[in-house]
Amino acid sequence: QEDEERRQQQALTEQEDEERRQRQEKTDAERRRLEQEKADAARRRLEQEKAEAARRRIEQEAAATKIQASYRGFKDRQ
Repeated sequence: QEDEERRQQQALTEQEDEERRQRQEKTDAERRRLEQEKADAARRRLEQEKAEAARRRIEQEAAATKIQASYRGFKDRQ
C-alpha cells in the first residue's frame, strides 16, 4: 500500500515536473520570438533611416545641380 502511494506520488511529481518543463520551454520560445521581432524591427527601422538619408542627400544634390545650372545659364546670358 505504501509503495503504491509512493509510486503514485513519484509519478505525479514527474508529471508536474514535465508540465513545468514544457511551460518553461514555451515561455522561452515566446521570449526568443519576441526578441527576434524586436531585432527585426530595429533592423528595418535602421534600413528605413538609411534610405531616407540617401533620399534627402539625392534631393539636395539635385537641388544644388539645378541651382548651378541656373547660375550658369544666368552667367551665359550676361
